Amino acid sequence: MTAIKMDDAVILHFADFTKLKYLEFELLKKIAKPETSNQNLEAFAHAASHDLKEPVRKIRIFTDRLQMQLLDRLTEQDLTVFNKITNASHRMSGLIEDLLLYSKFSLVPLDKEPVDLNENINQVIEDLEVTIQETNATITVGDLPVVSGYKRQLHQMFQNLISNSLKYYNPEVPLRIHISSRPSNENGKKYHLIEVRDNGMGFEQQFAEKIFQLFTRLHGSSTHTGSGVGLSTVKKVIDNHKGSIKAESKPGNGASFKVFLPFE
Repeated sequence: MTAIKMDDAVILHFADFTKLKYLEFELLKKIAKPETSNQNLEAFAHAASHDLKEPVRKIRIFTDRLQMQLLDRLTEQDLTVFNKITNASHRMSGLIEDLLLYSKFSLVPLDKEPVDLNENINQVIEDLEVTIQETNATITVGDLPVVSGYKRQLHQMFQNLISNSLKYYNPEVPLRIHISSRPSNENGKKYHLIEVRDNGMGFEQQFAEKIFQLFTRLHGSSTHTGSGVGLSTVKKVIDNHKGSIKAESKPGNGASFKVFLPFE
């Protein structure tokens, strides 16, 4: 196997990361333009999916290969640098996936269907089983309605909301997540009010609207991983359903996310 020079690897990483940042910028511009057609956005997301993922994959492969070749000559400081490159590429992979998901949810499907939110939530809990066990969380679910909507999008909405609770839990307090529903009237219109409430870390109420903005993170990356796209995706899904969402919280007292989905 041909040896890889360190200079070549550095040049490769720089070129690929430059391309990644450009494509990321272009994707965000496409998402941000309300006049962008579904066809154009879908075509761009498809192209970006390959063009963004492939450079990250190459970075990880060549970094691992280079580390193995130089393993007996690496100092502790060198290993730290390699770990930083690996961690950065993992974060970039997660960000790419989140951005592409966000872009896909900018495309509103043509037809709604009846969605049993009880089945939806059960599937989400099953998908998150490992994380739930790792955090020793208890999730209770009340009786949820059948709504007219987009099944896959609603599944992702609940997955992001529950994942948010699992991520920002208080390690000193057993995590409890409760999901409930009740009818609600807002400005003379009937809604299903679905609430996801936890007893986690919480946040200052002044940030209750900001947290739904793209890339907003209230907690440091050193303690909590994440791209800052999850709650933005939740907001996008709810907008697609002509609904709304409210967040209520206090630091140390958990958070409540109230989703309003219209009766149809």
